[in-house]
Amino acid sequence: MKQLNRYTPVPKDSIPFGPYAFALTCAGGRREDLALCEQAHALSEELGCPFIPRRNRSIAELKAESQCDYILILDRNGRLFMDQPELAWHPGMALIRLRSLQEGKKDLFLEASGILPGDRVLDCTLGLASDALIAAWAAGPDGQVTGLEASPLISAITAWGLAKQSTRYDSRKVQLSPAARRIDVRCIRALDFLIQQPEGSWDQVYFDPMFKAAVEGSSGMNQIRPLACYDAFDERVLSEAFRVCRKAVVLKERVFSKLFGRLDCPEVHQSKYGPVAYGIWGKK
Repeated sequence: MKQLNRYTPVPKDSIPFGPYAFALTCAGGRREDLALCEQAHALSEELGCPFIPRRNRSIAELKAESQCDYILILDRNGRLFMDQPELAWHPGMALIRLRSLQEGKKDLFLEASGILPGDRVLDCTLGLASDALIAAWAAGPDGQVTGLEASPLISAITAWGLAKQSTRYDSRKVQLSPAARRIDVRCIRALDFLIQQPEGSWDQVYFDPMFKAAVEGSSGMNQIRPLACYDAFDERVLSEAFRVCRKAVVLKERVFSKLFGRLDCPEVHQSKYGPVAYGIWGKK
């Protein structure tokens, strides 16, 4: 394995937004696991970030030496995560929602989006892919779900988790991994991707913008908040999304959001009990 003694952080002007620099290392220990280091080194090349041998140093020491803002860690259990701040992939509420769907219960997101087997779904704000997992389950093996995530760190952790860790959450009641492995993760800003797409190339185009204020009890979302992209959902984004969709553009927001009125949303679905609502711009 090539030993890197000088570290070049990912150029800050190459990050889709930010800016910040990051690198990847292995879990610590007195003896470095050569196979794990090889795997981490290969992953760093795939992500376009430097690999830093751990050599029993702390994350703070690695940050100082490499001049990186964040350090990704690959551990012996195959988990890719950060611990400063803490961030690891987890399906979150998708597990409970999938169990409810398999019991025949309804899901407000699926009711609003109208996703059917075979649909092509574009999730423009992937995050940790909780909604994308539900979309992939509904679209089925003949459908397609692509998730866009502007943050390279969130994108890397989510893509790795969906591909490598989702089987850990399979059970007799819920098979999560088949849906997880059908999600195609792209690290790109939503508008940059949308303007490249042909007209009518997706059935549903979905947005769940990061709320500006933290949501009490939403630990998964609050974990990614420091790294998240806060691009606005505005007239231009809506116009491009509506152009490329065949069925509907769907926006998740707080029930009291003024966005629905400002963007002339023709239809809003909301829960009788929950704090969120779904705005729908449908095509007849």
